[in-house]
Amino acid sequence: MTSPSDQNLEPQSVCSPITSSAIFMVATLAPGRDSAEAVRSWCADIAGLVRSVGKRVPAGNLTCVAGFGSKAWDALFGGPRPAALHPFKEVGVGGGGG
Repeated sequence: MTSPSDQNLEPQSVCSPITSSAIFMVATLAPGRDSAEAVRSWCADIAGLVRSVGKRVPAGNLTCVAGFGSKAWDALFGGPRPAALHPFKEVGVGGGGG
């Protein structure tokens, strides 16, 4: 298994112009090697998917940003974590609103 540090990584475009559409997805990594491999495969394909879909409307400035929680990082990539990666701390837990 290769880790992200072993590959030529291209930074994700996080400072893009505002567009009229966006999709925000949150996924949970299921236990097991098959799930981890499916996510790694998706990560390997995402740049090609963005290019392929983005060609349909070049002026749309399609981008994709992927982020991983600390537990998912360990299961997917192993090795040293990025320095700022830490377990998620929930804010506003409970029904108190506010």
